[in-house]
Amino acid sequence: MANNSVKFFKSKKSVSEIEQFEESIRKNPEDDRAYVRLAELYARAGRETKAIETYEKVAVIFEKKGFLERAKAVLKQALLLNPEHGKINVLLGDYYKQGGLVKDAAMSYNTAVSYYVKIGNKIAAINILRKMLELYPGNTNLSIKLANMLISEEMNRDAEKVLRPVAESLKNSEKVNEYVSVLKLLYTATDNDSEIGKTLVNFYLKKGSYSNALIVLQKLIVDNPDIIEFLEKLAFVFEKLGETQKLIATYKQMAVVYTKHKNCAERDEMYRRILELDPDDREALLVLNENAKLRDIISNKIKTSGSDVVAGGKDDFVIDVASEKPHKSSVKSAVKEARSFLAYKLFEKAIDKIRTTEGWENSADAYDVLIEAYIEEGKVGEAGEMLISLIDLKVSEGKTAEARELLGDAEEMLGADDSRVTARKAQIMLRETDFSDPESDDLFNGIANLNSEKGTESLKESAEKAETPVEPVLPEENSESSDLVYDETAEPPQERLDELEFYITIEDFVSATQLLKELIESFPNSKFLKEIKTSIPKTKGE
Repeated sequence: MANNSVKFFKSKKSVSEIEQFEESIRKNPEDDRAYVRLAELYARAGRETKAIETYEKVAVIFEKKGFLERAKAVLKQALLLNPEHGKINVLLGDYYKQGGLVKDAAMSYNTAVSYYVKIGNKIAAINILRKMLELYPGNTNLSIKLANMLISEEMNRDAEKVLRPVAESLKNSEKVNEYVSVLKLLYTATDNDSEIGKTLVNFYLKKGSYSNALIVLQKLIVDNPDIIEFLEKLAFVFEKLGETQKLIATYKQMAVVYTKHKNCAERDEMYRRILELDPDDREALLVLNENAKLRDIISNKIKTSGSDVVAGGKDDFVIDVASEKPHKSSVKSAVKEARSFLAYKLFEKAIDKIRTTEGWENSADAYDVLIEAYIEEGKVGEAGEMLISLIDLKVSEGKTAEARELLGDAEEMLGADDSRVTARKAQIMLRETDFSDPESDDLFNGIANLNSEKGTESLKESAEKAETPVEPVLPEENSESSDLVYDETAEPPQERLDELEFYITIEDFVSATQLLKELIESFPNSKFLKEIKTSIPKTKGE
């Protein structure tokens, strides 16, 4: 009981003294001794925040009276209670700075910066870093630290002002790593300035850091797609990285730029480089007018499939080099090139490559490229339109399972209530009701039971009917086959299909259509011929 009474007495005495000095300060706000005593009492009572605030107030009073050392002394007392306190460290740093103690000031400021970064107050940290740069003008590490914070707060212009003089001072120095670090930040702060980006790329190339050079080049080319210098450096990087297909795509992009400027000699040089990498590249062969080489490629393809070329052999066919690329192969080639454009974020180029290619609307791969490119560009509406069109394509091909799977993506992208989505959902459901359940016994209705007497009779009747020749009937365009079993004899031999492909390849659609008609008459149950019939135009450009 005695100990408790003493503690209570001491507590009452402490409260009494605090109130006494608080009253004294109210009467005399400049009484520095009263402030110091009150701060000590707050600290003893465990009221840390009040103690630090009081030490701060008395420090300001001492500083105004010209007692700078006393001001620093009371702030150090405050830091004994909380060594990381931001405001106290800043104030102490200011007093050190006034007294010419640069190193001590920098240490106090640095502690304050760490404190404010820790609590997420980056603006306060930025202001303190500015004070530190006043102590050490042009210091690279401080400039980088400050610029990083400014950029994170989207204060890019302020970051640029900090970085430009530092970059200039490092430009001709031996501090290459520091210079590159400053350039990287400056490139971001200036919203990808092409001159800074070019300088940065040159440094990366000198160091052999091709992956880093590629990252910057991708940004440069997105903003400046027609600058040959950047494309040349990109080609160099792809060559060093062994990315042959991307190198070919870059050469083709360079050829496009040269064509715009009517520089045919340089354009042809690009295509010659392409042929060194891929001797069978049809685009390069067409541009360079390598007719014989193209004929050899086509002839070799026919020979390997064992087909016989009609109408006098290969020499009777003339390749029209002024025409567009073959319908089927051009879409495949365009998709391949477009994917290369996607690889280094040339989204507009990828979109343009697909949409200017004849027949892309019938290619699921083309739609995939467009959807990816539009999403990367943030054009969700356009991506949704392409996804809807892809669903329609799958439905038209009878691939309802794939169409239903794509519907899930469409719902996520456009919303389940979107009229286009609900319409396709209903369409797919309607389609699916036209087919029997694969697990149902109804699937085999109408097929003779081989074990029954009745079934044997049915087979005999079929055999007798087969002996009577029947004129082949050309199937109606909109008729759907209900055959459940694939019959190999219903399909034409491979050599005739290769012959058909040859006519399509050289864009002789009249011969292709005639041959297709003959094949359909000979093989009326061919599913492949029914599908291909609608895809062959009657004339070029149709």
